Parts: sequence; structure tokens; C-alpha cells
Amino acid sequence: MDFRKELLKALSKAGIKKPEELLEQPPQREMGDYALPCFRLTKEFKKSPNEIASDFKEKIKLPKAFTKAEAKGPYLNFFLDEKTFAKNTIEKILKEKNAYGLEKKKGPKIIVEYCQANPMKAFHIGHIRNICLGESISRIFEASGVNVSRVNYGGDVGPHVSKTLYAYQNLNKKKIPEKIEEKGAWLGNLYTQGAKAVKENPELEQKMRDMVVELEAGNKKLVKDWEKLRKMSLGYFDTIYDSLNTKFDNIILESEVEKEGIKIAKQLQKEKFAYEDEGALLVDLTKYNLEKFLVLKSDGAALYSTKDMALAKMKKQKLKADKTYNVVGSEQKFYFQQLIKTISLMNKKKNEFCETKHVSYELVRLEGGKMASREGNVITYAELFNTIFEKTYKETKSRHKDWSEKKISENAKQIGLAAIKFGMLGHDKNKVIIFNWEKATSLEGETGPFIQYSYARAKSILKKAKKTKPGSFSLTHEKEKGLVSILANYENKVKEAKDSISPHKIAYYLIELASAFNSFYHEVRVLDAEEKLIGDRVALVESVSQVLQNGMDLLNIKAIDEM
Repeated sequence: MDFRKELLKALSKAGIKKPEELLEQPPQREMGDYALPCFRLTKEFKKSPNEIASDFKEKIKLPKAFTKAEAKGPYLNFFLDEKTFAKNTIEKILKEKNAYGLEKKKGPKIIVEYCQANPMKAFHIGHIRNICLGESISRIFEASGVNVSRVNYGGDVGPHVSKTLYAYQNLNKKKIPEKIEEKGAWLGNLYTQGAKAVKENPELEQKMRDMVVELEAGNKKLVKDWEKLRKMSLGYFDTIYDSLNTKFDNIILESEVEKEGIKIAKQLQKEKFAYEDEGALLVDLTKYNLEKFLVLKSDGAALYSTKDMALAKMKKQKLKADKTYNVVGSEQKFYFQQLIKTISLMNKKKNEFCETKHVSYELVRLEGGKMASREGNVITYAELFNTIFEKTYKETKSRHKDWSEKKISENAKQIGLAAIKFGMLGHDKNKVIIFNWEKATSLEGETGPFIQYSYARAKSILKKAKKTKPGSFSLTHEKEKGLVSILANYENKVKEAKDSISPHKIAYYLIELASAFNSFYHEVRVLDAEEKLIGDRVALVESVSQVLQNGMDLLNIKAIDEM
């Protein structure tokens, strides 16, 4: 039985509109299994929240599994029959296993566009938050029955490319490294050299512009070097995607949509949707308080907007998606407001562009500057991962001297990745992250490794347990009851995370579950409990391990059996 669903039906029948927007789970179970705050009902019912709670206590016909409703000030609290609640919750989890919390119906196809790492530049800490968010958002959508296509859109043309090419042709004194992992740092260093050269010698600005024009015109030497460095850069990025367990359905580069974007911009001018001003093309969005949107430069060169319009058309017509969620930093918020409005207006004339949504997020900073980048201006993914891996490897080896080198390295890698991913996802996406790599790797506190450790502890208990069957589900200890209540709330948390596009809601939930399980483990006997209680408690532990695993999967964190 879906207790929440049955209660929502009862609330609707009693006269409460859209009860799903109001019903919540109290922070302590003694306050009820579900609670209806009545503050938002005062306008409709012309009474105080306390009076509304008391009135509806009498009106509501409770579903069978509920034992009572209790008006407590402005809240109406609902209590479930504990035995029925525990039995239904645990049996559902153990029956559905990996499918627990997943919506079986498949919805329309959408695109989640994320990562957007530009070839021939460093893959830095900002990209890590982006890729962690994008992958988790994709998984949460999929868990909610959405058909997701993962798209990575990178800039392989423009000023940054000319800086890298200039450095390669004029400043580089090092051989191209043989190892793919070292090629990323080498390419990032080239870009840094080129950017530094322009900063120190402003006259090179024109040289860089000329290189962009020559590249577009097909200069053989430039095109050859560009293709070589781009291929190398994309190959290096593939190793990072593989390491982070991310696989894109499509990787689209700016050079693929540039010409189509220019064509669209010129067509908009013909249709008098865009107008010319000193050679440039603009769309007037002033009546929407969005200023004028530049869609083509005065020299005819494409802008981000030019290419993004073509990309939206490609997503709709070639990739067959009606909606795209673009995971892009908050500094681009106004630009996306302009782009989204322009696409919306164009679709009113001819519906050939993919509806675009901006999923905004804030920056990542390192606490106290404890890590210094070899490149001087950014912390790369490789630098962050290697620093964290060094610590997790050392700690894993000290705990498991009997493990093989391969097992130590693999475990240390997964613990390190959990630290990074949870560090990026365990915060509201609209808040700046102050990342502390030492805290992130701790087995205590709000970290990815702490959740992995809780899962491993549950698996350890299950490994030692004899085959048992649950009994009457008479879970008598408050720690047991608390765990069941948290487990039952998982499906609701997945829905909340999807509706708000907020992976941190899953992260918070996993910390709550892991903390409750650790508290239970310390206070409640499992394997050496009374014979009649062992089966129920083993089933509860198995349910905890399953939900921890399911939740970690939504965050793209690997559940490991031993730590």
C-alpha cells in the first residue's frame, strides 16, 4: 500500500485542494508519520490554522493503515499502524530492490546538456561540479520515468583555441607527452602560456583574431594543428568521463553548428525578427525587460547566441527532443533569459527549436587555498583527484594490509570519487561550494565516504547473518521505527529532487538514513538479538543497504561492500 497516496486521496475527499503540495514528513516520528501544515489554507477557509487543523481532524476519514489523526496547533498529524507500516515498507523494498523508488512509466524524451568542457583548455574544478550535477540530474529524471539523452556541448572554435594554437606553434618547448593523462596538463599549460602572452603583449590580440579567421577560412597548417590538438584533448576528456562513470549520448562541438547558426541569424533578419545595427544583428527584447540580444557580430562572425540557436534546432530536429535542460553556471543567467525568450518567440512562428531551460549553479572554491595549481590559475580535475586519492589510498592500505594492491587501489579510487561527487552534490546548487578535500574524505560527518561506510557496515552484518525470514514485524525499539519511517520517505524524496531539479535533496536524505542506521547499529542488537527479533532486524538492515545503494546510484556514487 502507498500510504502517502491513500492519505492524499482522503485529504482530497475532505475538501483540501492539492494536498500533495502541503503534506510533509515531520522531523521527529513522535510528531506523526505525516503532517499537514494548515497555514496556507487560512485564506481559503477564512479561519486560523489551529481551527482548520481541528476541523479537518473530524472531517477526514482515515485510510485503514492509519490509527489516528491529531491536531497539534496549526498542524494535523497522522499516525500509521506501526506493524502494518513496517511490514509494507520493508517487503516493498526487498521485493523491488534496485527498482525501489523508480517510476516505471516512460515519459517524453528530454536532453540534459552538461559538462561543456572546451577542447584545448584545462578540465578544472568548475567542470567537476557541472558534470556531477548533470549526471545526477539525468539519473534522477530517469528514476522518475523520463527518457533522458545526455549531451555534451564544447567550444572547439574561438579565442581560446587561437591562444592554444599560438602557444603550440610559437612558445612550446616540450615534447607532446606519451601518456594520455599527461596530455591534458600539457594542453592546459599551452592555453595558459597563450593567455599569458596576450596579457603581456596586447598587440597579439589582433594576431589571435586573425588566426580565428584563418582557421575558419581553411588555412592548412592551422587546420592540421587544430585537428591534432582537438583530437588529443577530446581523448583526454574521455578518460575523465570514464573515471567519473559518465557516458554521453552525443558530444556536439561548436564548429558543427556555427554555419547553421549564421544562416539562422540571417534568416531572422529577412523575416524582420532581427534588425541590423552598425553591421551587427540584434533581436529587440526590451519590452520583456531583456535588453537587445546580439545574435551576429558586425564582421559576420558567430557568437555563443548564434551557435546556441542552431544547437536548439539540432536538438529538436535531429535528436528529436522537445525540451533541453542546460546545466550552466549562474554567471550566464541573463544570457539564458535572453536566449530562452528568443527561442520561445521563434517557436511561435515556426516550432522548430527545442524548448530550453537553464539549470543554474554557483561556483566552487577551495577552502583556505590548501591546494596550489601547477598551472597557477585553476585547479584541474587531475590535481584534485590525485590529492584525494593519495589520502584515501594511504588510509585504505593501513586498514587492509592483507588486501591485494589492485583491491586497495580500486577501493581508494571509489572512496576518492565519492568524496568528490558528494562534495559537489551535497549542497544546494544555488550556493557557492567551499570545498575542503580533507573533510570530504572523512568517514564521519556529511560526506560520500560516510555513506559508503554505512552501506559497507550493513553488508557486513548481512554477510554474517544466517538465512532468516521476517516474523511479525513487531519492531519495538524507537531506532527501528525511525529507520522504517526514513526508508518509507525515499520515493517522496526522489520526486522532490526531480521536481526541484536538486540532487542535494537525495544527498541530504542519504546522510539522514546513514546517520540513523549508525545510531541504530550502536544501540540495537541484530545478530545476537532474541530469536524472534533476528529475522525482522536482518530484513530492516537489508532494506537500509538497498536504499543506500539506490540513493548512491542517483548521485553516481559506487556502493562498496568493504572499506
